[in-house]
Amino acid sequence: MQLTRHTDYALRLLIHLGSMAEPRIAIAEVAAAQGISATHLMKIANGLAHAGFIEALRGRGGGIRLARDPAEINLGAVLEATEPRCALVDCTGCRLARHCSLPGVLDEARRAFMAVLGRYTLADVLRGRVAGIIAPVAA
Repeated sequence: MQLTRHTDYALRLLIHLGSMAEPRIAIAEVAAAQGISATHLMKIANGLAHAGFIEALRGRGGGIRLARDPAEINLGAVLEATEPRCALVDCTGCRLARHCSLPGVLDEARRAFMAVLGRYTLADVLRGRVAGIIAPVAA
């Protein structure tokens, strides 16, 4: 399974924000640091703000920041927000659809994928506590 670039950038944005010490950061700064179009990242940030993952403040002293603690940002929920129709295959128009059980198998695989993501938070990723990998603690 491959996530869309939209979700990839959304996850990068959340990780970047979670690793920042500053209270707010400009989208342009994140875009430059990640090599992403600022306009595209602004659309992604808007979606994440509407979903309640980040807060955005316009004007002088504005910028974006996480809306909640990284331990409260579930990766499965982020994926659900950024890929609401995450079908692995589009069977529309397939002549085999009436007699094929592949969509059920793929749906089961998608549910398993989402279940794994649902076990992790942004805090887990930031600490490197994923799949048995433990990142060294900074001194």
